[in-house]
Amino acid sequence: MVWVKLVSTSLITLIMIYMIYYSLVSIKAYRGNFKIAPHHKARTKFLVLIPAVNEEAVINIPVDDLKNQKYPKNLFDVYVIADHCTDKTAMIAKKHGAKVITTEMGLNVKRHGVGKSNTLDYGLHYLGLNEWNKYKYVVVIDSDNNVASNFLQRLNDYAVEFSEPEAIQVHLDSKQGHGFINKGLNLSFIRSNYFQQLPESDLGCASLLGTGFATSTKKVINQVGGFRFHTLTEDAYEEMYIISHGGNVKFIPDTYVVNENYSKIKQAAKGMTRWSRGCAQCCLYFFNYAITHCLVKPSFKNFHILCRISTLSKMTQLIIIWGFWIWHYIFGSAFSNLRVDWLIYPMWIQHFMLLLSIVMTLNIVVFENFYLLYPIYGCKRTIYLILNAYVFQLFYNMINLWAIITFWKNKWVVSTHSQNKS
Repeated sequence: MVWVKLVSTSLITLIMIYMIYYSLVSIKAYRGNFKIAPHHKARTKFLVLIPAVNEEAVINIPVDDLKNQKYPKNLFDVYVIADHCTDKTAMIAKKHGAKVITTEMGLNVKRHGVGKSNTLDYGLHYLGLNEWNKYKYVVVIDSDNNVASNFLQRLNDYAVEFSEPEAIQVHLDSKQGHGFINKGLNLSFIRSNYFQQLPESDLGCASLLGTGFATSTKKVINQVGGFRFHTLTEDAYEEMYIISHGGNVKFIPDTYVVNENYSKIKQAAKGMTRWSRGCAQCCLYFFNYAITHCLVKPSFKNFHILCRISTLSKMTQLIIIWGFWIWHYIFGSAFSNLRVDWLIYPMWIQHFMLLLSIVMTLNIVVFENFYLLYPIYGCKRTIYLILNAYVFQLFYNMINLWAIITFWKNKWVVSTHSQNKS
């Protein structure tokens, strides 16, 4: 039983660290007063890459939005990487004004990684080191995204204001769909943008979200030899790589990209399983670093990495922590012979952890969402959206659990998109 106590105690300790960390971040968010970059003269040059696989129905959306940027045309170029396309993606992208790289154009280019990182790395190496170094940042936009007209200008402002941070993420919004999954994802974006991204940006450890972000060519791309973040979640890997090497990730709240989110259960299950498996891979890469540095060099950034890699294991930890307390206080109290001590902590600490977990869960699930939604939607609509979000979280936790069981499967799932403007 000793190993059971050690494992359960470690997992419960990890989730308590996770909840305490994000509660401290939440307190900073409630206080407000974030560092927002002022306007600066346009001077940063951007290489915008749009990876696409059979996206003829939507590829015009980001290309048109980027063409209409309120930013000097000589300071950015837009490339669509039409990788393994069997439709008219390349032709439509070119017609709408983008430069195009196809799979056939670089058959001699060695491929690395999987999924989006494979396509982005291919596009960079097709252009070549000398070409990509003409730009300060490589910007990634998904093929179905709407892009705000001030997108590149605000990236420039933050690059100038904060001395060219290693990466910059903009506000990610979601197109309105239907069902509890879409509503839950939309609400999670709203909550995380304010209660996680903004306060963590001030600390230099905002999260990268797969689209709408810029990566420094000099400080990151050149250091890893391209876009070589070889997990199913290249964004999470890049973020933790940057922060673990002492870099900064900033977040911009006042410009945005709008992403098409899941509405159907089957579609969501495939995409979210891929993301959760990628998180498990990141956990394997960075777990040793996170644990050792939190013990030896404790800092907000190191705890950020620890909490980010523990995101996937929340479901397992919650099953253990709530399973323990349900067993201990219901079955253990009624039947003394069934009483089992799963933790090495004394009882008073266990009671404190139980109370703390309840308060923190209420804050994340209820208070934060109510704080943001009530002024917009009123009481009834806000409660309805929070209930949708809670159902979505239960669904997502089950996906996380399945991803843990099947984490070794390294298959990229291509999402299908429809012509759906925001």
